Amino acid sequence: MRRAIIDIGTNTVKLLVAEVQAGTVTVLANRDKTTRLGEGVNHTRHLSPAAIDRTLDAVNRYLTEARELGATQIHAIATSAVRDADNRTEFLNACPLPVEVITGDREAELIYRGVTSDPAFAGQELVVMDVGGGSAEFIQAGKRVSLPLGAVRLTEMFRDEFPALCAHIRQALQPVLSAYRQPHQKIVGTGGTIVTLARVIQRKADHAVLPEADLRAAVLKLNALPLTERRQVPNLPPDRADIIVAGGMVYILALEALGAHEINVSTRNLRYGALLL
Repeated sequence: MRRAIIDIGTNTVKLLVAEVQAGTVTVLANRDKTTRLGEGVNHTRHLSPAAIDRTLDAVNRYLTEARELGATQIHAIATSAVRDADNRTEFLNACPLPVEVITGDREAELIYRGVTSDPAFAGQELVVMDVGGGSAEFIQAGKRVSLPLGAVRLTEMFRDEFPALCAHIRQALQPVLSAYRQPHQKIVGTGGTIVTLARVIQRKADHAVLPEADLRAAVLKLNALPLTERRQVPNLPPDRADIIVAGGMVYILALEALGAHEINVSTRNLRYGALLL
């Protein structure tokens, strides 16, 4: 069966079109477009007209592409920005197809399902983490939590106040992730931030293994660069340059809280989990 998922996130709209047979996924299209739907939502609780227009344009384009590729099931989901916005009904009514607004708990569940659909990670003791634009999810067998630690949200809250940013993330993570600490478990990161950092550091993403020291060094180096120079870094999309430090520090400080020394990168995330329902 040919299926499509349109994932309407806080920072990015994503499309996955695939042939799904007996749990096997053959990807036909995998796209993403930064629209920054959640711009300002943390402060105003409203989706701005400009952000809505940018996002609707991407959703319409992806819906057309999914249909052209012969998808017989097209499902749209929305996450943190839409669920937090007081005017979400305005956006949902304007969308060209029904959109399911999922909870943070459901988001975590689908992320874990997506990561573990990969034979490289199936059947193992894992902690899976995904830092999106508005929220971050942390999942271990029997435990899952969604925290307001998204890269867009944190960047808007702290701007250039790096020590305050780190203190805030530590304070949020330590009491939660202390319950996730176990020996001999694999840490898996997914989402745009860690995939981008893997490409910056190792020039590859899926199944990359990033030592914590390398990840920390890369993020601190990016933080030291003026934004104009950061936008010139190879493999770092210019429209992600402003939020990469905040997102990267969530992964680094999560590793710190878990007592872990490396993170495995997966490109299978929420979209894969939703596709396999």
